[in-house]
Amino acid sequence: MDKSFASLLRNSRLASFDRSLPRVYTTPKSSKKVGDWGLKRTLPTVIRTRYATISDLDTAEHQTPWQSGEGQVLFVKRWKENFPNSKKPVPRPETIEHNVALMNPAEFKRFLKDAAKKAPEFKAKLEKKELVPDQLFEYLNVHFSDKPATPVVGPSYSEHEHGWGYPVLGRILNADKHGHAVGIGGVVALLSKHSAIGLRNTGDRRVRTFYVKDAEIDEEGRPVVTVDLHAPGSTVSSIMEDDFTNQSSAYAQSKFGSMSADEMFRLKPRRDAPIKEENENVEPNPRHQFLMARINGLLKSSDPKE
Repeated sequence: MDKSFASLLRNSRLASFDRSLPRVYTTPKSSKKVGDWGLKRTLPTVIRTRYATISDLDTAEHQTPWQSGEGQVLFVKRWKENFPNSKKPVPRPETIEHNVALMNPAEFKRFLKDAAKKAPEFKAKLEKKELVPDQLFEYLNVHFSDKPATPVVGPSYSEHEHGWGYPVLGRILNADKHGHAVGIGGVVALLSKHSAIGLRNTGDRRVRTFYVKDAEIDEEGRPVVTVDLHAPGSTVSSIMEDDFTNQSSAYAQSKFGSMSADEMFRLKPRRDAPIKEENENVEPNPRHQFLMARINGLLKSSDPKE
């Protein structure tokens, strides 16, 4: 019994909790009804979300601070759905970062002892000109941030490779100096200028089909995605041909397809008749006169009496 209890305690959320690593916790529905999340104390039973992040097991007020982790879970699901073969993040060097700003007095004393042991090695590197004095904090791996560091943990990845160039649905958000920002499932991707040949009506925000060129999580935990407007293997001629035969190019096709050789080389531009839009409702309302008289009467009745 003692061995089984010790094993359960070692593998419990209470023993494996690390405030420097923001994890997302979940619990079965039966346990959630009574507020049992496997922590030091129960959480409120009115919590609607099935996922929560815990910032600390206990506080001076005897509380367990928590926040909803639904956003992190949904982001991972969207990422796996839209970018299934994204690149894995490069692992960081296995070195311990020392945040002096968040150390308590005991931790700071231990840090000073460890730093004193590294002093001779640092002086030797200075004499060999391998380092400069300004690299002291970098050598000790020290920073002074008031906020705890958030490690980069990328989404889970499958071994199945889909290959690049697969289609996804998105909307063009706005243009910048590098190209266009594209929204895809909550992730802002980049559509470069040379990948947007033949792009029309960038401000309509309609859903378009894009093709993923690259997707990864950078060292700072930010998603980096680049997309193309055309499928892989598309040539400039095929892009222009598709654009010409598109419904949005029906006007150009009707205009230039009916031109003769003399009209094509005429220096003076010809004046084309206005294009009549299809399915245009030009029939007047049969009750137009009655409605206008009714509106006129309402306007007169609403005028203040002199």
